[in-house]
Amino acid sequence: MDLYTVRNNIMNGVALQELNLRVCFYARVSTDKDEQLHSLSNQVSFFNDYISKIPNWEFIGSYIDEGISGTQVKKRENFLKMIEDAKKHNFDLILTKEISRFSRSTLDSIMYTQELLANGVGVYFLNDNINTILPDSELRLTMMSSIAQDEVRRLSERVSFGMKRSIDNGVVLGCSNIYGYMKDNGKLVVDNSQAEMIRIIFDRYANTTYGLSKVSRYLYSIGYKSRTGKRIDTTILTRIIENPKYKGYYCGHKSKILDYRTKQRKTLNETDWIIYKDNDNVPPIVSEELWKKANIKLKQRRDSFTNRTINKAVFQNRYTYSGKIYCGCHNLTYHRSGAGKRKNNPVWECQVYRKESLKGCSNPRVFELELDEVFKDMFNKLLRKRNVIFDEILNECKNYLETNNMKFDIKNLESKISALNNKKNKLLELVVEGYLDKVDYKRQVNILNKEINNCQSKIIELKSNKKTKNYIEGKINEIKKQLDDCLNDNECYSNIFNEIIDRIVVYKKCDKQIELNIFIKTGEQINMVSDSLGKKFHLLDCNTTNNSGKCCN
Repeated sequence: MDLYTVRNNIMNGVALQELNLRVCFYARVSTDKDEQLHSLSNQVSFFNDYISKIPNWEFIGSYIDEGISGTQVKKRENFLKMIEDAKKHNFDLILTKEISRFSRSTLDSIMYTQELLANGVGVYFLNDNINTILPDSELRLTMMSSIAQDEVRRLSERVSFGMKRSIDNGVVLGCSNIYGYMKDNGKLVVDNSQAEMIRIIFDRYANTTYGLSKVSRYLYSIGYKSRTGKRIDTTILTRIIENPKYKGYYCGHKSKILDYRTKQRKTLNETDWIIYKDNDNVPPIVSEELWKKANIKLKQRRDSFTNRTINKAVFQNRYTYSGKIYCGCHNLTYHRSGAGKRKNNPVWECQVYRKESLKGCSNPRVFELELDEVFKDMFNKLLRKRNVIFDEILNECKNYLETNNMKFDIKNLESKISALNNKKNKLLELVVEGYLDKVDYKRQVNILNKEINNCQSKIIELKSNKKTKNYIEGKINEIKKQLDDCLNDNECYSNIFNEIIDRIVVYKKCDKQIELNIFIKTGEQINMVSDSLGKKFHLLDCNTTNNSGKCCN
């Protein structure tokens, strides 16, 4: 029977139960709790009994979803199968007890009932007495679906309120499956069988040169394994080190559900977290000092890795001389080799030589240590003039400090005060929302107020003594130290080298000496030649330079 005929019959007074229809039913419960499953069995029993008493109906089958929420359809496999079977015209009518069983989303209720009607299938909601075959059903369906959806919203709010009250009462929420702890009556209790492992993790990572991978290997070597019996993953180690619970702090509200229907969750910024010291409910396993030290190291290594990832040139130019040394014969760059006996003194050699040995190129290899000596000698001559350079820089800095009234320092302090006041406002919001009690609020506000007063005192001091000799001399000494550190730093040396040196061309002289033509980015050229052993380089008169670009055999 087609939908048009069914509708006309009903509108002319024929009862739905009097029509010859192929029917099925849909049943659903949202959880797998005993009372819910019992409710499901009641639904199934009811429909089987109901359909069996109507002789004009042909029972096609049932579609049942257990322990699945009605707010989303995508996870309800049997519901979706029912829709597909409807498209195949396997039945004419779907029975379900009420709209909330079919869907708790107004949009889904309307969309799927319309899709079913387009395929000649109606839906009869028994408790709501709504038959989608009839033309006036959509308005009533929309209203009742909205009520069912709003009930989900109110339930979500009740759950959130209950979580807030639990936090106020000192109940630790969240997963109890956390290394080092057991959960007992809403409180964390130190698990001594695992706590020592946590202490080892923090100690090894914070107080040694160990990275996360090495910590993982060390733990495995002394018998500490993951719950699956394997090495503890570095991701888990990261989460352990970052978790404030290990220093005795409650930490919650780290994420928030954006939509109660989709359950989409957003990770909140650290400034939005609810975090406070709570040794009663969250006993510490490590000290705050050790926790902080480990997290500083973790952040530094993470930032270092991020910078290396962003700046691809770091990998392309791993060494100081990468892309700088050229073969005088082939005009190809030298490559670095540090294998075998030369690993403590790597050599640079022509690409052709690496592939074909002397048959391809007789140009000499150059030891890295000898190159270091050449260029460090050059830079040391430059650095002998450092006092002159320093004096010029420091005079400029002094003039700046005296003429700019410490505006930069004052501005930084004012920005810090503003940030601290924002934190105070956030704490007040947490009190209003029920996340934080008044005792903890007062304690944390007092800490913030002390920091604010300290910053304000520094501002007053700067404004009143902005041109004092002691302040300016202190700043000058600080700058001087930074300059000294830079010039003595190997990384800084590498950066200076790349900024000054354009390229180095290597030639072989007839008496088995090595000749270096060093091209400066300013346009100057320096020529150097080694002794007969190739281990000591000296300045060479330009007139004797072999610039032919040919090997001298």
